[in-house]
Amino acid sequence: MHGKVSIQNVRKTIRQDPNTRKEIIVCPGGAYATLSAFEGEPVARFFAGQGWNTSVCEYGVEEKARMPGPLLQLALAVAQAHRENDFVAVCGFSAGANLAALLCTRYEEAARLLGTKPEAVRPDAAVLGYGVYRFPAGMVPQPAEKFGQVSGQSDCLPKCFRPALRQTAQGDRLDFEALMLEYAAGRQDPSADEWRLSPAELAGPETPPAFLWTTREDTMVPPEQSLFYAQALWAQGVPAALHLFSRGDHGEGLAEQNPESRFWPEMAHSWLLALIGTES
Repeated sequence: MHGKVSIQNVRKTIRQDPNTRKEIIVCPGGAYATLSAFEGEPVARFFAGQGWNTSVCEYGVEEKARMPGPLLQLALAVAQAHRENDFVAVCGFSAGANLAALLCTRYEEAARLLGTKPEAVRPDAAVLGYGVYRFPAGMVPQPAEKFGQVSGQSDCLPKCFRPALRQTAQGDRLDFEALMLEYAAGRQDPSADEWRLSPAELAGPETPPAFLWTTREDTMVPPEQSLFYAQALWAQGVPAALHLFSRGDHGEGLAEQNPESRFWPEMAHSWLLALIGTES
């Protein structure tokens, strides 16, 4: 454990119907530096419209992102949801997908740290969008003006992104891979204990099934990252659906403006219902 671990309630309920016995907990992205608003409540409201109970996990960022803090916050949210539902899925984007997959592969450790049983914090399934599942990740440093893609802001570089700033011959660049490691692990060098942030290296036969999606045109996180996690699950005999769309850049959220990937929410919903049917 690194420093003081915060496990306060960070589960923001969007819809909770006692007659509905299934919930999706959404984890926004943001490189562990911020929480991208468009990857949180709008996604939860979509699934609420499909009849799910939904919530958003507002896990710690910046100095509060040091693991295992966010891992335990999400585990606590899952434990709370399990007490109210028969089926609980986690849904994450980018860094939020990394966090969701980490819980799926480290739930036994999270349960031990929380003093509870593993089944209390184990998600039943995961829906993961354009995530990072193995370090080193090969993420491409981004032009600084693209930071709004992650932060949802557009006027100046937020303080939380400044540790990622690099001056290159091509101009100012943001190294989001280094930023994730800085905030989640307290370092920018992934050489030590990198597996602890790499769920593709941790999958086992009891890892929950996953629905993964990404785009070939993602200029920030290589789409191969999603393949790494899917292959890790397949190798363990765990069901995993992998969808690689040809168009679309990083950070699409609901992808409402993309005529191709905008179908992922309905596809994920159908996949989850089929999974629930096989488990009932």
